[in-house]
Amino acid sequence: MFEHVKQDVISFKQFIYRLFRYFIFASIFLLLGLIPGILGFLFIENLLFIEACINALSLLGGLDSPYPLISHFGKVFTAIYSLFIETVFLLSSATLLAPIIHRIIHKMHAPLN
Repeated sequence: MFEHVKQDVISFKQFIYRLFRYFIFASIFLLLGLIPGILGFLFIENLLFIEACINALSLLGGLDSPYPLISHFGKVFTAIYSLFIETVFLLSSATLLAPIIHRIIHKMHAPLN
């Protein structure tokens, strides 16, 4: 996955390609994390599809639900889902930052030629 400390640092072009791959992976991970929220708001709160998407995306951004929640189960679902989606966001951010941090640390420990 990443080069070993005894190997040379990869070229900038390879690094950009690696960063792009990790960006795609983090984006897919975020989109997959939104699916349970959208489905939950669709079936638990009986919201329209666009309203369910807006609710799930607003929880991803750390905001309150713009559409009022009616049922108690919907409020419990929102609490649990907000914890889940924040964890997904942190993991996606870490996935995106991993190649950058690795390159910085690898350059600091790379042998001078």
